[in-house]
Parts: sequence; C-alpha cells; structure tokens
Amino acid sequence: MSFLIYLDQNTLSDLRQRKIDESQNDLFILLKHVLKSEQITVVYSHVTLDEILQISKAEYRKEHIDILAELDAKYIEPLQRTLSNQEPENIWCAHLENKQSNEDLGITALMEVSQLSSRKISGLPVDESFSEINEKLKVNLSTLISNCEAQLASIGIEKLDEPLRNYFVNMQSQLDELRVKSSSLQAPDIASEQQLGPQQFRDMPEIKALEVKNLEVEHVVHAIEATFKLENSSFDLTDYFEDTPQTAVARAYSLMNWAGYYADDFTKTKKGKDRFNASSNDMQHAVSALGVSFLISNDINFIKKAKACFAYVDCSTVVCNPQEFIDKHCNFV
Repeated sequence: MSFLIYLDQNTLSDLRQRKIDESQNDLFILLKHVLKSEQITVVYSHVTLDEILQISKAEYRKEHIDILAELDAKYIEPLQRTLSNQEPENIWCAHLENKQSNEDLGITALMEVSQLSSRKISGLPVDESFSEINEKLKVNLSTLISNCEAQLASIGIEKLDEPLRNYFVNMQSQLDELRVKSSSLQAPDIASEQQLGPQQFRDMPEIKALEVKNLEVEHVVHAIEATFKLENSSFDLTDYFEDTPQTAVARAYSLMNWAGYYADDFTKTKKGKDRFNASSNDMQHAVSALGVSFLISNDINFIKKAKACFAYVDCSTVVCNPQEFIDKHCNFV
C-alpha cells in the first residue's frame, strides 16, 4: 500500500540539504529518510510551485526543485487531480512557461485586478473604489478576450480538420458570450463608509458566543456556517461556490479566518510580506491536499484549520506536524 504525503512549503523548505546541514536537525534528517520509503509517495501542487516562484534567489528556488526530485515527488495535475510521472524539473519549466503565457494573454493582470475587491472587503488599504475596480476589471477582461481572439485568428481555423475546427469555433462562441457578460459586471453594493474586514463579523455576539476554539473540530465549520446563515438569511453561499469538496474546503477555510478560528493575519501588511497572498496560498494547500493520506505542516494555525476543513467534508486525510508524523504514524515504514 502506498501512502500519499503532501508537505506544506515550510516543511519542504526544511528538508533541503543545505538547511539540514546548517541545522543538523535530527527530526528532518529522519523525516527525509522516511519520505524516501517505497511505501510513500510525496506529492506537490501548483501552489507549491507558485510559492517557490516567490523566492527571490534562483539558487534557493533550485534547492526546492532539487528536494522534490530527491524525494521522487509527484505533481498533482490541478484539473484532473491525477499524479504526473514527469520529473519535477520538467514540471517546473512547464509552470514557468504557463506563467509567461498567462502574462502575455492578460490573465495575470486580470487576476491581480480581481483580487483588489477581495483585499478591500478584507479591510486592506486599496485606493480604488469598488466601482473603479469594476471598471478596471472590464477593461482587463476585454483585453484578455481580444488577445485570445487574436491567437485564434492566427491559427487559421478554416484550414483545420473538422473535429479540431469545431473545437476552436466553439471556443470563439464562448468568447463572444463572455464579452456580453463582461459588459454587465456590477461592483459590490458596499457603501464607502461601511466598516470592512473581519473584525465586525468576529465581534458579533452570536460569533463570540460560539467560542469556536473550544468546539470539537468536526463542529467548527458547521457552527460558523449556521451562524452566518442566521445573520444573512437572504445570502446563499451556494450561489457563489460550486458544489465540490474542493470549493467546500476553500469556503470552510475562509469562514474560519473571518470568524477568528486560528485565523491567518491576512489583514496585516508588512514591508516585503503579503500576508493576504500567503493566507490564500495556505487555503489552496488545504484544497490541493484533499484526499491524500497525510498533510504535514509545522504551522499550528494552518493545522487547526486544515483539520476542521477535512472534518467538514468528511475527508480522512490526517493533518499533523513532522514530529507527530514520526512518533505516531510511521509504523508502516
């Protein structure tokens, strides 16, 4: 039987040979040995690669790719959720190419603008109003559609065989529909003087009365969700989230952050550190790890929320820190 092990970024980083040589940490020496067992498959995701890409030194980036290769780690294909047999170096190169392609098409710029509303709602300082962000969103979406259409035009669709031609014709039709929908995008109906950020939600008597940190892990998200629905009876969460285990985990993680359950400090801004982005990455790590045997992390707050997320969707993934993994779960090696 093979066990799938997902490592968060800090744990992966601590397994680099340079870090082990510097620290002489027996725990990580042992953990690396265990992770090389034939009974274990280490897995990683696009979030892992995104966080490696944020590292400023190319030398340190390479160390992370090297440790993935040393552990014979397998990449989780984000759409199919299957494991790729390609080497980490090849996956990394493809990831960089995809990032460049997204930038060239305008996808990166669109994502950056769309994130402004989330940042503003979360209480972070954003100069633009919601209306201004909405207009920027329309402009960037129009640019993206035009760039996609230009690429389609360069292919010469009329010269392709019928199945492939039909595929690209359908894609053009979808772009036409997207252009129509983009023109009707509306800014959130939030007054400029309205208090934003999670504190108002956390200060609600009903939320305080939950004492969420004292709840059993399997009850945490259900309790927060029930309270949210009581206070926002006309707001249906399912209108904004697809009904999949992955989106349920993302929704649960966000609700816990807003309710103050071992929350990330995503409302804080520090020089050179984007805690909002880091919190989003943590959430995506939890989503990516859904269904593996073990998720290993040294981040106490992340462990607490990941456990509650997986309990919420009835997932058997065990979340633990490296010491717990070695002490309690390594009898199979």
